[in-house]
Amino acid sequence: MYDVRGARAYHEGQVSDPDLVGVRAVDERTLVVELEGPTGYFPHVLCLSSTFPVPRHVVEAQGRAWTELGNLVTNGPFRLMSWERGESMLLERNPTYHGRSTGNLQQVELWFRVAEPAGWLEMYEENMLEILVLHFLLPLADWEGARHRFAGEFVSVPGLHTHFIGFDVRRPPFDDPRVRRAFALAIDREALAHVTLRGFAFPATGGLVPPGMPGHSPGIGLPCDPEQARLLLAEAGYPAGQGFPELEVLSTDKPLFVSTVENLRTQWLYNLGVEISSKCLSWGEFLDRLSWESPHIWLAGWTADYPDPDNFLRVADWRRIGGWRNDRYDQLIEDARRAMDQGERMRMYQQADQILLEEAPILPLWHYRSHLLVKPWVSRYPTSPMRLWFWKDVILEPH
Repeated sequence: MYDVRGARAYHEGQVSDPDLVGVRAVDERTLVVELEGPTGYFPHVLCLSSTFPVPRHVVEAQGRAWTELGNLVTNGPFRLMSWERGESMLLERNPTYHGRSTGNLQQVELWFRVAEPAGWLEMYEENMLEILVLHFLLPLADWEGARHRFAGEFVSVPGLHTHFIGFDVRRPPFDDPRVRRAFALAIDREALAHVTLRGFAFPATGGLVPPGMPGHSPGIGLPCDPEQARLLLAEAGYPAGQGFPELEVLSTDKPLFVSTVENLRTQWLYNLGVEISSKCLSWGEFLDRLSWESPHIWLAGWTADYPDPDNFLRVADWRRIGGWRNDRYDQLIEDARRAMDQGERMRMYQQADQILLEEAPILPLWHYRSHLLVKPWVSRYPTSPMRLWFWKDVILEPH
């Protein structure tokens, strides 16, 4: 929200008067937001949950407990009726909701955890679930079985995600762009996505900005060229991997990530003669580690907060972790932020994306798809690249 006039200064403690922040209500129905300058993507930012209004009187009365069941005040299409944290949640249609709603659901029960991963498929088979999101809940080996077992109910949804390898460019050996490019050229992303990941992701052959988002640049990714990779590594002082330091790639323990790490380690060993170890942590441990340490190599991803290249090329935290800086890149990103001509904005973002791939502080690997099982009597289940659930518009037929 630093695009709002005075927001950065207030947040960083440079000023203490909230009236200096460019947000004010001029009457009961009108909110005025003043920006630091032209900001072409700002309408998208207003759709983020961090900009949603909250009931001040409840927050002031309840403090940190304002989100607890019984205290929470909402104005959406459903109300929270029960909540077992980390376990389940029950929503009930809100009769006072006046927004557009085309579905017929009166209640939505959400489950977040079962004793064993196999229990999800059992619940689905026994018709205890209408929707099962595979990629959040099941090991990769079970996805293939579910896809064939429930072929007529399997749904694959493209999303605005890019997963990539990042390098710490502030220290050897990845401070040398030849080493980074060698590691990139040694990877066959087509085989990684289609064979190792069994087609549950598709290869990132363009830039960091994903397909389906304005500003995507198809086909600009570095090719798989092991011979050129070996030449670059030798130029950097590591012929056939000799003398290369012992390094570790850090990842989460999610199914696609674990399989990706093993594939990368195999390709780097075979194509470069470099042996890389790995450590796969839980999601919480992974984020904690990245908050205080920059690994030499890490596997991460970015999912769009809003559908604009700014979110991937400026906001995403890969630059903080890896420490990469490029003056031309920075200028393009800043100019694109302030440009009001959308065509020109996209051209500048594409130029920045090209610089990013040439310098290779990160290596886009694959783009994610969401994979679900949907019962036949769910006759309408709308999705989008940004969201997997629009409960107010779901239609459930009698069965």
